Amino acid sequence: MKKQMTVLALAALLAAPAMAAEGAVFGFDYGNTKLEDDGLKASGSGAGVYGGYRFSDSLALEAGYRRLLSDTVRFAGQSVKITGTTFQASVLGYLPLGSDFSLFGRLGAGKLKAKASGPGGVASESDTKALFGLGLEYDFSKNVALRAEYQKPASDTRTLSLGLKFSF
Repeated sequence: MKKQMTVLALAALLAAPAMAAEGAVFGFDYGNTKLEDDGLKASGSGAGVYGGYRFSDSLALEAGYRRLLSDTVRFAGQSVKITGTTFQASVLGYLPLGSDFSLFGRLGAGKLKAKASGPGGVASESDTKALFGLGLEYDFSKNVALRAEYQKPASDTRTLSLGLKFSF
């Protein structure tokens, strides 16, 4: 009997819906980005803002803008200032872990822009890349959640961020 009760309790916990309701979402975050490309290493803080729509407890669409980093590095004996930004759109899949916690995965695309300024001038480059992310959300209430996320906007770039999400 104990075993059956334990299985039933575990099934109820896993089946409990997340508190977030269907509807529009808006959020912002702050994090750290690291870039490693052909011997060039840069890191810095950046912030992002996003909006979207949550269709159910398990599916959402989001689009946003993120300033990835701003850093001054030594490259070929010169000081070079590097900045990076991205516009991104993605699908999120949620897995409720209880009544207040959800694990989510992100899959999408981002338009990355990198700019380097140094004694030799300014160079910029942009490219569209696939992105993925994994994160955890904690619902403070039906309308406010804390979000922590690891995101990989390009093969040579990774971001860790913490932010707030608002549901309407």
